[in-house]
Amino acid sequence: MKLHESPSFFKVLIMDFNHQLRIPQDFSRELERVLVASTRATLRVSSGVTWDVKVEKMGDGNYKFTEGWGEFARDVGLKLGEFMAFWLVGKSLFDVAIFEVSGCDREFPLLDDDSVDDDVECGKHDAPDVMENKQHLKARVGSKKSPLYFEITLKNHQKSRLTLSKNFWEAAGLLGKQSVDLVYLPKHHKQNVVIDHRPPGNRLDLAAGWPTFRKANGLVIGKAYKFEFKPGKNVIQVQKLKTVK
Repeated sequence: MKLHESPSFFKVLIMDFNHQLRIPQDFSRELERVLVASTRATLRVSSGVTWDVKVEKMGDGNYKFTEGWGEFARDVGLKLGEFMAFWLVGKSLFDVAIFEVSGCDREFPLLDDDSVDDDVECGKHDAPDVMENKQHLKARVGSKKSPLYFEITLKNHQKSRLTLSKNFWEAAGLLGKQSVDLVYLPKHHKQNVVIDHRPPGNRLDLAAGWPTFRKANGLVIGKAYKFEFKPGKNVIQVQKLKTVK
């Protein structure tokens, strides 16, 4: 985890955190102008995946993450007693780190990583459900080692744009390109999609054209899809994956 010099706050998950999260008063007072202007915030974990949440001022004057927070909590699997750190790195962008009860910084591996390492020191005593998730992830990524390939399960926050992993866009040579063609198999429907370069960190998103491609080909939230860049054709091929049992 990289250290930040940005405005930050910390939370220990000891109360109801599954549906909303209160922002500490000291942080709210210091940056209330930012919070008032930004009715929505983006939460980003170390893998680059983001979630959109609502920033809402409550009757008691406190600010909370409300709408969208529940989805974030479910997706990352927040647990009682865990420790969270938030850094305000943009107008309404928060980098988020999650520390397990053991004190270890939770990692969010990219889906196109060559392997999922469950033998590092902080993972030796994972709970059974965490180990099951790791084994499932291994099954999904173990068959494809190429950095030009990745798999995702579509989530609600990916309806309007899709963040590409750094390993993938570096290998595909997408840095500096304004757009790329996506082809859905087996229909061979092609759609040109704008590449949105979003600093810091040279983050690349599939932006304008992605919603059109998703709707035209019937990509469904909750279903898994594979993406593979074909250098000879200069396209990204997209195909639905069979359910992993």
